[in-house]
Amino acid sequence: MNFHKIVELEKYLDVAHHIPGRIRIKFSPLILTRPVALAAIKEHTELPEAIKDARVNMSARSVVIEYDPEEIRPELIEELIQGKDQAKKAEIVSDLYGRLMKNA
Repeated sequence: MNFHKIVELEKYLDVAHHIPGRIRIKFSPLILTRPVALAAIKEHTELPEAIKDARVNMSARSVVIEYDPEEIRPELIEELIQGKDQAKKAEIVSDLYGRLMKNA
């Protein structure tokens, strides 16, 4: 899953648990009826180096993302998933990819 897809799939996602450096995202069972959305959840390409690991657990309907909280501020991750301001989300994604992919 990349940050662009997180924004696109927001209506299916909810933060279940978050501590700096690790976030568990629950996804709605409705995503299982949308093959494109389900594929996006399973995809792990285009992730910046600051993402240490991303694991999908289909039976628990969750994704765990481990990240470097020094590189990615925890509140930005929450804003991407639960925020309502689309312009702010686009700005966050642009900043993350612009800044973090340069370091990769």
